[in-house]
Amino acid sequence: MNNYIQHLGLTAWRKKTSILLAASLLVLLILGLQFSQSEQEKAAGRNLKDKDLMESFDRDIALALKNVKFVELKPTKALNALDQRILSKLEQPSREEITMRKVAEENERSMHEIEKQLGIPFVNLDMKNPYVPKHRIVHFDLKGAPPKIGFLKKVFPLIKTLGATGILIEYEDMFPYDGILKNITAKNAYTVEQVTEILRLAAESKLEVIPLIQTFGHMEFALKHSTWSKLREVPDSPQALCPSRNASLDFLKEMVKQVMALHPRISYLHIGCDEVFQMGECEVCRQELHENLFLRHVRNVANMIHEKWPRLRLIIWDDMLRHLSQQSMQDIGLGSLVEPMVWVYAEDIYRFVQSPVWDKYAAVFKTAWTASAFKGAFGETLYVPDARRHLENNLRWIDVMSQQAQFFRHGLSGIVLTGWQRYDHFAVLCELFAASIPSLALSLLAVSRGYFNLSLKAPLISTLSCPEHGTTSRPSPFITLESDVHLWDKLGRCMFPGSPVFRLTYRLHNTESEVLDYLKMTVHHKGWMTAYNVKHNYSLPLRVDELTSDLPRIYHSLLALTRAAYDTMNEIYDYYTIAEWIEQRIYPYIIELEKIQNHSSILKNVNNWPSRPLPPLKDLQRLGVPLPEE
Repeated sequence: MNNYIQHLGLTAWRKKTSILLAASLLVLLILGLQFSQSEQEKAAGRNLKDKDLMESFDRDIALALKNVKFVELKPTKALNALDQRILSKLEQPSREEITMRKVAEENERSMHEIEKQLGIPFVNLDMKNPYVPKHRIVHFDLKGAPPKIGFLKKVFPLIKTLGATGILIEYEDMFPYDGILKNITAKNAYTVEQVTEILRLAAESKLEVIPLIQTFGHMEFALKHSTWSKLREVPDSPQALCPSRNASLDFLKEMVKQVMALHPRISYLHIGCDEVFQMGECEVCRQELHENLFLRHVRNVANMIHEKWPRLRLIIWDDMLRHLSQQSMQDIGLGSLVEPMVWVYAEDIYRFVQSPVWDKYAAVFKTAWTASAFKGAFGETLYVPDARRHLENNLRWIDVMSQQAQFFRHGLSGIVLTGWQRYDHFAVLCELFAASIPSLALSLLAVSRGYFNLSLKAPLISTLSCPEHGTTSRPSPFITLESDVHLWDKLGRCMFPGSPVFRLTYRLHNTESEVLDYLKMTVHHKGWMTAYNVKHNYSLPLRVDELTSDLPRIYHSLLALTRAAYDTMNEIYDYYTIAEWIEQRIYPYIIELEKIQNHSSILKNVNNWPSRPLPPLKDLQRLGVPLPEE
């Protein structure tokens, strides 16, 4: 035993270094465990205190903020845990709010998808503070297709509902002039009683009436007559009045007197003065500058009217002013005589009326008007308007007016939505008013609200008496302007005043397309019924039969369309308007098909044909093509 103890002591002595190192490590480990336990106890105490404090804050916050609505705050990285906890209490929405937010987000995504499908032209308008013109006037151009009074009785409340505040009536030869002016009145003009009824209906719908009288250009309706031909600026053209003749002012004075007699309570009178294409050409006028001629005539007309009606505010079209100097307009005091109506029917308004022109107008005039279009601006022979282009024109005008109104001392007075029925007195009919009501509805809603988007579906559909599309939970596009610019597809089943005429134009479009395709194929693309075949009476009867197999069906579709046109339009227009429209739109195709039928009969009656070559056309010699020697 002693030997073992001695051996162990000797070994320990030899390993003393290792033993001391192990003992030191053991002591350090014990000390570290004790320190860790102490820190955990301290940390637990701090956490307990923080927890108690946070719970206390939670109770205080819940009590103090129970009925208070806070603005959303965004926590930052610099906030400590306690601050984060407080802010989370302020920001955390309820379950109901979360559900409502999700529904709103889904509806917003759905709306965006639908609005893309609507095809509405994009114009960067201020949706939070939309600009709405004070006056929103609808133009009735009566120099073509004057509507019956019964139709106007239905239309006036409709445009009022859509946001109109008044109407601009361009009578031209539809006014019942009397006395020395009697011969300039059309045979189908309104009577005095009918004009009085129109004014009564307008007042009933709370629509302000502004008559328009031409006093310089576009005088064809009067100067075409021999009685008044001596007042022409150019003897062979009735387009413009000579401003240098005393008789010209006397003639205008009589026109204004008769119009004012039936409109005694109006506040505005439009005196035209646009597109004076022929000026400074007679012997007297050519001695003066065009600028002086124009301004002097406007001043004379305005002074003549103000002598008897001093409070009447006069409006003129602006196009003849655009290139006049500011100084010349100010020298004659034009700003105190008339108010310009700036008209542009295209999409790019600043291209036609640039910023310097606006600056000039703002310096000369206290106020100005603007004029867009809902029909009659993109083609002299169109029969239904491009609603998308007209909507963009009106949206662009809202944008321009919102920018320019601030520079006029009295702001901008309003906008007129023009709807031309002829481009001038001698032009054919363009889009009928009845067929253009859908286009008018879109544009009028736009200028009355200061924008156009999906939110206007309900007033449009309701006012036009349209069947609903889609459901309230998943609304569908009520228009698709990219693919349906005429609105036949989406608004073709609506029952607004004039809707049968609107649908008639769609039927005309389809029939016309079929007829044109047939004529192109028969007369131009195929080689047996061309003008050459008909001229030389030289064709194959079998092929002629093939080419005319569809002729009876297409021909009878035109006859049916003619009868439908009369029946449909009879409620709105007089006989002369209906006859003119049919003669322009349908009758030419009937004649072309009858020619083909006659030619086919002649070609098929031939049983024997001469040898080639066929005799050359002798009239070619007139064109420099020599004839062969016989």
